[in-house]
Amino acid sequence: MNTKYPLLWSALSLALGVVLYDGFPSFFMRLPWVLLLAGGCFLLFAFLFKGKRALLPSLLFLCLLAAGMGRMFLSDQYWQQQSSWAAGSEGRWTGIVKEEPSVNRDGNDYARYYTELESITYADGVEKSLSGTAFVYDTQPKELYHTGDRISVNGKMTALRIYKNPGKIDLEGRYRSRRLIGRIYPDEPEKIHFLGESGKYGAGRLADDIKGKVETSFAPYMDPLRLHILMTLLFGGNYNEIPEYIMTSFSATGIIHILSVSGSHVALLFGFLYFLGKWLHLPRKPVIGISILLVLFYSLLSGLVPPVIRAAVMGILSVGGVFLEREKTALNLLGAAVAGMVLWDPFYLYDVSFQLSVGASAGILIFYKPLAKALSAASFLPQWVREGMALSTAAQALTIPVMLYDFHTFPLYFIPANLFVTPFLEWVIIAGLVAAVLTPVFLPLAGGLLYAADYLLWAGLRMNLHLSSWPRASLQTGGMTAAQILLYYVTVAILYFKKSLSAVPAGLYGALGIWGSLLAVTLFLYAAKPDALLYCPDLGPDQGAALVMGEHKILYYKGGSIPSHTSDWEWKSILGYEGIFDADILILNLEDVKEPLPLTLAVPVKEIWVTGGRAEEKTPYLLPNFEGKVRPLSKGRLRMGSLSFFTNGSSFLLSEGDRGVYFSGRRGLEKISFPPHTVWVASGRKNGTGIPEEEMDRVQAEAVIYGGSRLGSSFEDVDLFEFKNYKAANVYREGMQTASFHGRWELEDTSWL
Repeated sequence: MNTKYPLLWSALSLALGVVLYDGFPSFFMRLPWVLLLAGGCFLLFAFLFKGKRALLPSLLFLCLLAAGMGRMFLSDQYWQQQSSWAAGSEGRWTGIVKEEPSVNRDGNDYARYYTELESITYADGVEKSLSGTAFVYDTQPKELYHTGDRISVNGKMTALRIYKNPGKIDLEGRYRSRRLIGRIYPDEPEKIHFLGESGKYGAGRLADDIKGKVETSFAPYMDPLRLHILMTLLFGGNYNEIPEYIMTSFSATGIIHILSVSGSHVALLFGFLYFLGKWLHLPRKPVIGISILLVLFYSLLSGLVPPVIRAAVMGILSVGGVFLEREKTALNLLGAAVAGMVLWDPFYLYDVSFQLSVGASAGILIFYKPLAKALSAASFLPQWVREGMALSTAAQALTIPVMLYDFHTFPLYFIPANLFVTPFLEWVIIAGLVAAVLTPVFLPLAGGLLYAADYLLWAGLRMNLHLSSWPRASLQTGGMTAAQILLYYVTVAILYFKKSLSAVPAGLYGALGIWGSLLAVTLFLYAAKPDALLYCPDLGPDQGAALVMGEHKILYYKGGSIPSHTSDWEWKSILGYEGIFDADILILNLEDVKEPLPLTLAVPVKEIWVTGGRAEEKTPYLLPNFEGKVRPLSKGRLRMGSLSFFTNGSSFLLSEGDRGVYFSGRRGLEKISFPPHTVWVASGRKNGTGIPEEEMDRVQAEAVIYGGSRLGSSFEDVDLFEFKNYKAANVYREGMQTASFHGRWELEDTSWL
């Protein structure tokens, strides 16, 4: 174990305590298990160190582990003090806007206010004080309210729906961190009412006012779209007003992080100021001190929201460490910053931007110099190219598992994007910041800089669009399993700490043993792949399933009566996580769809089969961009290779040999023989009447997955299935369910994911 980074190891110990308590709270409420864990940790350190040297590290680790667990316990207690009882209440809500609203003007207009709740007044005049925050929506925004404004609205609060699917950004942690307890939509025709300025959140309001004046002064010199992108580059903000094709191109090339205020922004500002001072022959340390002050002022201008604070700390530490040639000191300070942020808010650990910031900062500090030294052998490349490649690769080294887990793709062209596109955008950012300073002092010079920034931004956007259109711009991998993530980081750790581990033979043997065990688990999971897999994610009121059977991939989607954009997003996320990037057929059940919402096809499909509705009327609205074959099905049999399909226009049976998958709709299949090995994907019936017992007896399914229904009858159906000795689960209540076929269908436990 390397003891040169005590603060870094301390941060990891705290983080482990938070994760363990949050993942297994009931486990740690039992003292015997806590003592067992403590004893195991002591033995581990005794294995890595010899004799009395093990005592102090063990005690320190246990104390920090307990501190992390205790901090998460206090966070849980604080969360329980929120007025969660208010979810479902209806009345007049009063609160204070905490930040500038998120505005969407593409399609369905709305403004969303992150609001600190103060009180609710019921219809009978009774008023109650509230603790917590809520999203307040204005579906037809004509006037926007600002940070610190006190507002009121009549409406009903709905509880926040947490979709229980693996491989996604942890929204629950984000909601708990922000003390969110629900969403409020105003009653018609009454809208949001302004009650005056509260006097709170003055720093945020000042920052918003400054940014508003800056944007107004920039407007005469730039194209409106590029002006909005520039303001997003400078201060972060509302991404809904940036066209989707631009956002997609940034994601494909791996530089989407530049559109949000992150450590790279702070590093850029820090580096520009440092080299400016060096060019002017100013002393190094005073320049670094002044640069830090200006970075802190930029953070204030950006609103002092947690992501900005985190970016300032990480950027100053990583880049400052490199410039001062104190990488080891900077790593310890990085550990101290992470520990401080975790103690302040343990839910930072579940924030993907936090994970990426820490990973990129640590990667630069650890790998930049070794990579730059290795690339120095490529003397045919210019120095700036070698340094850019080293910096880009170092920043990616520790973030790859995070990107694959959350986004399921890896940008293959991140090096050319960082070499050629990023410099354009960096000069745009620098020009924008300098212009913001010069505007009130010398407007002509500021205007000239903005004209140049507009041209550079146009060129950078065009170049990035061209780069993202290249073949295989993104490597579609699917999400990494826990074993694969651990294997990756253990491999990196062994390669980096090999000298330290070799100094303690037991440490090297232990590390290699852990690595070998993880490799064996990964290979076993890959080799034990079942003959067929059925994924049924939690899509709220909608229902979806993905079947992988041999070489065939079949998608099933049954829309609910209530349109749901979130269901569409969850659908795309889970397909990417499971590595399903194409399909033979998409089966659409439209029998419950009244108001179709566009369904974004996350993967290319060859054909779309439509049941339960008039395809020519509803399909164009659901799939506006699909140009392939759409086949309406009312009743009959079809074949595709070894697969056989049967439908009555509502339900659908897919079979191959002695195994099958039954997708039931409003009308069950009658007068048909079901395969002996059948998995049943059930859904709610019309008017919530439930599934008849005779159908349950007729199907004789080995496993039943109930999804896409919050009706009381669906839960009763599951109870009845279990009473009849069926293995049944409800995805709305229990989260995503997976069924695998190894001679028979079995439900897999995915709750630990």
